[in-house]
Amino acid sequence: MELGRKMGSAKLDGARRSGGETLEQRRQGLSTGILMKIYRHGGLTPLKSERMTVDSMTEIVQNIQSIYTIVLALAIAEAFNQTIKAAAPEEEKHATTLKNWFDCIHPSRSMSLIVFLLLAVPFFQGNQKYLYLQYIEPLHQPSPPRSMSALWLNFDCLIFSLEAGLFFVMSRSLSARRWQQFYATVVVLLLLDFIWALIEKRHGAGVPGEWLWFDIVAVMVLVAIIALDWFFIPYERGKELNLYCYWAVSLVAIIGLTYGYFYQLDYLIEY
Repeated sequence: MELGRKMGSAKLDGARRSGGETLEQRRQGLSTGILMKIYRHGGLTPLKSERMTVDSMTEIVQNIQSIYTIVLALAIAEAFNQTIKAAAPEEEKHATTLKNWFDCIHPSRSMSLIVFLLLAVPFFQGNQKYLYLQYIEPLHQPSPPRSMSALWLNFDCLIFSLEAGLFFVMSRSLSARRWQQFYATVVVLLLLDFIWALIEKRHGAGVPGEWLWFDIVAVMVLVAIIALDWFFIPYERGKELNLYCYWAVSLVAIIGLTYGYFYQLDYLIEY
């Protein structure tokens, strides 16, 4: 009998201990659930989940950046490849004079190369800065967003990739005899950028208003010079080069791009 009482008492104590642990676990679970509701109600997420979300979103944006960056890098490489002469080693001149130092450069393509680089640099820096301000910087605020719009991010990636492709077309049109094609491609590029900036502006994105004005003014000037060459100045187009319009459009482009770059320099390089 005594042995039975001890065994019964031991079972009862075990049940009590088991019941006590279960109750404590339930209390802990209830407390955790309340804290999670408080976090969610306050627009916050737990630190570990928040950090993973920030890292994953940042990686997505960086992958988007790498897509058009590669295409633009190929376009820049092709532009230099078109400007530098390819000659067999036995045909190369000795670099004994200053003139021979620059003998490897196509003179008729160097002016367009300068315009190409002055246009490519602000486009690349501007796109990078826009993606940073639009998608990455909000992730480091006290209350970061839990998600981002895949639709608008893919839209930005598509437009930037198309712009990089137009730069590649420009890289194959650097010759002075193809200046109309070169600047017509610039016009298409600026119109595409204008439409994109206008859509993003209406969407509420932080696109600088100066981009819209610069795009439309540059398009009007370039179209005017191309139309002047095409319709109002008579010359034999298949054999001659209209140097007046060529130099005029080149100088206007260089001056305008240089002024525009320094005007928005603070926006482009300050993070």
